Amino acid sequence: MGKLTGKVAVVTGASRGLGEAMVTGFAREGATVVLAARTILDLEQVAQRCREAGAAAVEVIPTDVTEEDQVTSLVKATVERFGRLDVFVANAGIAVPSITDQRMTTLDTYDLDVVQQLLAVNTVGMWLCMKAALPAMQSGGSFIAIGSELGRMSGAGVGLYAVTKASVDLLVRIAAAENAERGIRVNCLSPGGMVDTHLFGPNMMPDYLKAHVPWSETQVIVPAAIWLASDDSDGVHGKRLAGTEFNKTPADGIRDLLEDA
Repeated sequence: MGKLTGKVAVVTGASRGLGEAMVTGFAREGATVVLAARTILDLEQVAQRCREAGAAAVEVIPTDVTEEDQVTSLVKATVERFGRLDVFVANAGIAVPSITDQRMTTLDTYDLDVVQQLLAVNTVGMWLCMKAALPAMQSGGSFIAIGSELGRMSGAGVGLYAVTKASVDLLVRIAAAENAERGIRVNCLSPGGMVDTHLFGPNMMPDYLKAHVPWSETQVIVPAAIWLASDDSDGVHGKRLAGTEFNKTPADGIRDLLEDA
């Protein structure tokens, strides 16, 4: 019996990086996993790794989180196929490769199309996932929004990406307050800098951001994600958990790590 046996978990952005690490970790804990991302071939490859890891069942549903009908269909298909939705990890996010361009270091230097794309995926996409998933969950459900330390920073260099991640914290606080009485947990998981998420394109995270963000392998986030998805986090609402700190903390001290989102 794994920590997530009997639970049905959806993970967006599951085709690579953090999403792949988390959904494979959920599979090892016995969950039924639904993988969502835009690229079917990459999803199928991760799905096979989930089966090998011991998932109770695996489903692949190509999804663009900026399209409301696709997000709605993702949730509807999950419930129709498995009869429930216990865990939803809103992980899909972008930083846009051109953010590594040193010209985009102050608010007045951004191109409009870059800003619109960042907002569409990181802010509107997060809201669309909440809009579709939360009404479909029952008491005991867990919605996990992937945030960022940059959402709590200010200054030249963090820019519009940081603005979108700050919006994730606010969405989490609002959604947590709205769903607490239903017994549904809504929390933010902050991973720190990950070395192979492809978030910043082929050149990885730019040097001017590396100095401000912890730098880790994607697997570092998995134990914290499992804790938030499992019944171990019962009663935790509207909080932010730093995944890199989770692994350094004894089990009886985990709740002391929690901050308001």
